[in-house]
Amino acid sequence: MRKMKKMLAVLLAMVMMFGLVAGGVEAAAASGKYSKMSFPHAKRYTFRYNSGYDRDWDGCMYYTDDYFNLDPTDPVPNASFMTASYCITLTAMSSNDAGDNWSKKDQNIKALYKKLGFKNYYASEGFTEHPKTDSIGFAIGSKKLKDQNCTLVVVGMRGAGYGSEWGGNFNLGRNGQHKDFSANKDKFLAALKQYIKDNKIKGHVKLWLNGYSRGGAVSNLAAAAIDEGALKDTGITLGQKDLYCMTFEAPQGAMVSDGLTGSKYNNIWSFINPNDIVPLVAMKEYGFGRYGRVWNYPTQGNTGSGYAAKRKAMEKLFYAMEAHEVAEEYKADSFVNYKIDLTDGVIAKDKANKMLLPEFEQKLVKTIALDLVGTRANFVNEYQNGFRTILTVIMGKTLLNGNELDVDAFWTALQKNLQEESMETRISKAVATPYDTTYGFNTVFKDLVVESMNDAGINYLSPADLTVFVTNVVKLLAGLFMVDPDMAVTTVMNIKTLINCHYPEVSFAWLMSMDPQYNGVADCF
Repeated sequence: MRKMKKMLAVLLAMVMMFGLVAGGVEAAAASGKYSKMSFPHAKRYTFRYNSGYDRDWDGCMYYTDDYFNLDPTDPVPNASFMTASYCITLTAMSSNDAGDNWSKKDQNIKALYKKLGFKNYYASEGFTEHPKTDSIGFAIGSKKLKDQNCTLVVVGMRGAGYGSEWGGNFNLGRNGQHKDFSANKDKFLAALKQYIKDNKIKGHVKLWLNGYSRGGAVSNLAAAAIDEGALKDTGITLGQKDLYCMTFEAPQGAMVSDGLTGSKYNNIWSFINPNDIVPLVAMKEYGFGRYGRVWNYPTQGNTGSGYAAKRKAMEKLFYAMEAHEVAEEYKADSFVNYKIDLTDGVIAKDKANKMLLPEFEQKLVKTIALDLVGTRANFVNEYQNGFRTILTVIMGKTLLNGNELDVDAFWTALQKNLQEESMETRISKAVATPYDTTYGFNTVFKDLVVESMNDAGINYLSPADLTVFVTNVVKLLAGLFMVDPDMAVTTVMNIKTLINCHYPEVSFAWLMSMDPQYNGVADCF
């Protein structure tokens, strides 16, 4: 068990690093500006959502059909609608309370749809059956908006609790849109067309399309396809101002060369924490980006002197959530730069380096994409299958004999062992002879990873599985140390911080802190 946990930690670190390479050319971001327009008729609804490893948690949202009088192409998004949309994505995560019963994994979103008045419920097979490497889960509902004389269709695309689908996140393909995200876009559009047909939906339609993380990437591509006419043969009328696409912490799956910005796609929003590494997959250096516009959460360096007050308001809500214990604390501002003295191999904090987390991440992924991996083709040839295999095993737990992974234990052991005097000495020697079969980086880090796995109690992998994990992780870790030792050390020492910024509670707290309907009080946890 210990070996596996360590390996997972290293793997996730490197996975996150690849995610950092994203970015892309997107329509001008809203620079944190948003509308505080109030909705006096909004009602409070409770829901359950997945977070952590073994249970669901309570949340609440404010909802009114009046949201759909908003213009999705307005230059700034509405805070209350942002938060309500995010609540849909939270319930679209596979329920932990359902245990191993995949036929009930959609129970949270199904229950919320019913509370909000949506009928004609449909969940995809990917939601109610055990996930596969390239599957996708989503749930659809609909209702009549009598005052607007139209049908509102809501979609929640699953973005967490999807097990083996992790492997699909790294199926970039050799050209064009991200292969996995694009294939699942097509699956969703086909299901949506069938849903419209089966439920005899005609006339004026409004579509509320929501997705978090992986689900957000698929939603982004699907929304653009709809803007380009993907539903024109369904017998419905759905104009640009009838599509509300709201995605959160979404990776990149579109190609910048296809033209992702401009008024045509202004109904597509991506809400991003600049400290989160996941939205940076896939790599902008390989031509990836997102359709539509980006709205960035507050962070050090992009909101001036007002950041401290905004963070304080966010943390008040964050720590009021029982579920915050999964993330422990908001760690974005705890990032520390490290350096390694190549003379004696000592690892120490680099107090002179004032680089913040977002800047470090961008530098890191650029280095990995261009200096370590090289090209998209080389990623496919040399890294893609390894990532897919490792993530499918880890997140799908198909070869783990039912044992849960202890990522924290692995990283704690890895960080401790990395700073042991004997390891620092070995790293110092490896710098001088990086490719030596006895003293080089590959040998040093293989020993480091295996030792850390043992210390973390990961000892249930078969020899063959252990070889797969160690080989692929060491390939990345040793390669990064060869390219930039300081960057590699800083990454390992901050891995928990990098992962922390993707926790759902972080985005939820930021959104609630800006939504006047919550009034700065977390009264639903």
